[in-house]
Amino acid sequence: MFSKKRKDISSLHVPHNKNTAGCTPVAMACPKEVLLPMNMHYGAAAIPVVEVGDHVRVGQLIAREDETSISSPVHATISGTVVEIGPLALPNGKETTAIRIESDGKMELDPNVQPPKYPENLDEFLELCRLSGVVGLGGAAFPVWKKLDAARTAEIDTILVNGAECEPYITSDHRMMLDHSDLVADGMYMMKQFIGCKKCVICIESNKADAIALLREKFAGDDSMEVRELNTVYPQGAKQVLLYNVTGKVTMQGQRMANLGVLIINVSSLAKVAYYIRTGMPLVDRIVTVDGSAVAEPKNLIVPIGTRVSALLEEVGTKAEPGKVLIGGPMLGRAVGTLEDPIVKATSAILAMNKKDAKLSEPSACIHCGRCVAVCPMGVDPTTINKATLQEEADPKTRYEILIKAGTRQCIECACCSYVCPAHRPLMEVNKQGYAFARGYEKAQKGGVKA
Repeated sequence: MFSKKRKDISSLHVPHNKNTAGCTPVAMACPKEVLLPMNMHYGAAAIPVVEVGDHVRVGQLIAREDETSISSPVHATISGTVVEIGPLALPNGKETTAIRIESDGKMELDPNVQPPKYPENLDEFLELCRLSGVVGLGGAAFPVWKKLDAARTAEIDTILVNGAECEPYITSDHRMMLDHSDLVADGMYMMKQFIGCKKCVICIESNKADAIALLREKFAGDDSMEVRELNTVYPQGAKQVLLYNVTGKVTMQGQRMANLGVLIINVSSLAKVAYYIRTGMPLVDRIVTVDGSAVAEPKNLIVPIGTRVSALLEEVGTKAEPGKVLIGGPMLGRAVGTLEDPIVKATSAILAMNKKDAKLSEPSACIHCGRCVAVCPMGVDPTTINKATLQEEADPKTRYEILIKAGTRQCIECACCSYVCPAHRPLMEVNKQGYAFARGYEKAQKGGVKA
């Protein structure tokens, strides 16, 4: 279908550290409570439909989506009593509403959880995607129903199922492909049936040979289903990188992939949609990789969403005092504000690093080696962006023009530049500041306000 000889636009080789690739996910002990934020997805926060004192069961709707915007519902992930509905401080300094449920230890299922009628058309399929509460489980958390809604207005030729999982340590998608290949296959056939695409391509890095072999066997004889083996390079799983490396297509600034006839969906998201259509159980749990140099027994755990990070670390044990705990991988993850932060829908991993590994090197002056420019998969010039961003006294118009020309809009925040910088400069973080300035400048110009 597509040329396999084209050179990848990404070539950064990072340590795999896939220590849990052979660890079959195990269900963790029922947590004492869960804390469910209403903003576990891109878009407007969900709106609670329960009150303090209500008894809820697993799979029960506890917050509906905001119908005025992109949103996604939230469901109870344990059975028990709603003990609090109130503000939750977020690591970025903002707040959201969260529902806290105290467990009754029974994990009783909501009697309304029943297999839905199998969809007959795109509208019915998208409605089930919406009801499932499934979002992008690879990290973006974009509601699946909204992503696939693009098929209403664009002719989709190809679905790319993202099983690359290029971040070090994380193996949750890998295990989904190995342990639930039937759900992955169901989801891909649903994509073909309801989206109307000619081809479904599941994209997997070469370091997951067992998953590649299993899925190739499952789709043997069906030319509409392709298992594409990708080079193991970072950030292979980034949507713009995956799009080019598989199809040769490029999205320009502000252009939707759907307009190119392509949609990309994370493999675990796809499997969870298929599971909802098969069973009626919405998104209430997920596979979470728990690893890192401070972890005693790295595992893949099946975790009720809303479980606190501390409960996961208790489950695996620690062999050293963590110096830093990350939600997500070492390249794109963020440090938790507190170990009482909850697991949310898009949490694929918890990494606990010992104090030695958590210590950051002190940045020094840029030596203009050009490594950051050479490694950027999007052709961004981090050195120029870094300089323009930090020159706050410069003329705003000139500063803005330099930032745009250097590609601040194109940055996908993969952190390749920061990773290779011999001066240990926080290039990605500074670029985010530069992009924020550029957006603020544009907004000021439209509003006739001085920047």
